[in-house]
Amino acid sequence: MDISRSIFHFLLVLLKPMPGYQIKQAVESASGGELTMGAGSCYGLIARCLQEKLIELVEEVDRKKMYRVTRKGRDMLQDESDRMQKQLNKTKDYLGEIYDQSIKV
Repeated sequence: MDISRSIFHFLLVLLKPMPGYQIKQAVESASGGELTMGAGSCYGLIARCLQEKLIELVEEVDRKKMYRVTRKGRDMLQDESDRMQKQLNKTKDYLGEIYDQSIKV
């Protein structure tokens, strides 16, 4: 199953437990600044991913909730990473056959 870039980076940053307010900055950093996430989007993804059991609440201290990716979320992240790598390899093979490396991938 293909997942959106936002969810991919969201799960990626939660390989390390962190509070909700840090997720926005971590996603921006992990995406090289290509993705920015507002508070509503971030907390909406938290709720959705909790419901789908892709992340879990690991602790709550002084109203600070710490989240991390679950095994199911890691599997989804790995599947998407594998899918992207396969597509990149297919693209390289195709370009090598017809364009003799005129486009660098």
